[in-house]
Amino acid sequence: MAKEEKRKKIREAAARLFAEKGFENTTTRDIAGAAGINNAALYYYFDNKEQLLYQILEEVIRTGLEKITEIEQSPQPLQEKLALILRIHTRAAIDFDKMKLLVHEQRSLSPEHRQELKERQRLYVGRLIGVLRQLRDRGEMLDLDLTVCAYAFFGMVSWAYRWYRPDGKVKLEELSEIFYTIFTQGIYRERAAGTKKAKKQLKTC
Repeated sequence: MAKEEKRKKIREAAARLFAEKGFENTTTRDIAGAAGINNAALYYYFDNKEQLLYQILEEVIRTGLEKITEIEQSPQPLQEKLALILRIHTRAAIDFDKMKLLVHEQRSLSPEHRQELKERQRLYVGRLIGVLRQLRDRGEMLDLDLTVCAYAFFGMVSWAYRWYRPDGKVKLEELSEIFYTIFTQGIYRERAAGTKKAKKQLKTC
């Protein structure tokens, strides 16, 4: 097996174990056993457990950023770009092990690695903000704070790993459509009775 293939196998084994047991409770011996190598051989491929976690998360963010950047820079209509970004992020969100690590285990990284990933995540969010800004400038969306909209978008989708099951009644394509509808149209029908009155209640919070 080529070195990079072996490294990938180790990363996948580590991602499963980190998600199941937590980073702190997973040993290098656990990872080596799951990857089918001895503990000493693990250090031929990775310096330590933290480097393994960093490379897992870096790959997730880098892959997503490459895809979302390609969409943002494409000549497609803006609304199609938004739909594609949502679909890509939905697919990433249901990679349960890696999304769980992305949400919960960045704190286990070194300060340098944590800062590096944070900067890449800002770029990721910035790509969506760029699409939303164009939609707003063209009058195709409400005049809302774009940063709030972007984080609401990612927050809604990212937590799907906690409850979504691919073998359930809602398939991936339908899940993406539901998210898209909620984000772009809300859940109420146009001028639904009581929505204006209900909105006033928000001012009492």
